Amino acid sequence: MKSLNKIACFLMLCWMVVIFMFSAEPDTESSELSGSVSYRIVSVVNTITASHWDEKELLDKAELIDYPVRKCAHMSEYAILTLLGFLTFSFLHGRGRFLVPIGVTFLYACTDEFHQLFVPGRAGRFTDVLIDTTGGIIMLLFIALVTRVARKKHTAGTAKPKI
Repeated sequence: MKSLNKIACFLMLCWMVVIFMFSAEPDTESSELSGSVSYRIVSVVNTITASHWDEKELLDKAELIDYPVRKCAHMSEYAILTLLGFLTFSFLHGRGRFLVPIGVTFLYACTDEFHQLFVPGRAGRFTDVLIDTTGGIIMLLFIALVTRVARKKHTAGTAKPKI
């Protein structure tokens, strides 16, 4: 394994620990964190748009966006995991280069949801596995797009001009 693969593998394992630690938080702590993020987002929107919402309106709007914020956080965590998996398994070719990282992401999401069955107030949901895996798929689509654009740019730069 090349040194980049080793570093990516180490970072991927560290990121798995980070995800595990987030999942080990009881529901009250997890809800408090996502609620504070939602409140900050609404506060920024309030400032930018000069809406002058009072505290109750801010809290209501923060509660309204809390679920999507939490699910986007899930998708982001697993998008990062997939990116690190892609770098770890970059020595693979063809479809395997994409299938192995998303497979690792899916399997880890499954174990993460199983782990949450034992955390107070949390529940393991297969829908969350699908949301997590969707974050990974979006990352792979982004990687494929960037790779394709870079390849086209590289081949366009090396093409000989016709005379």
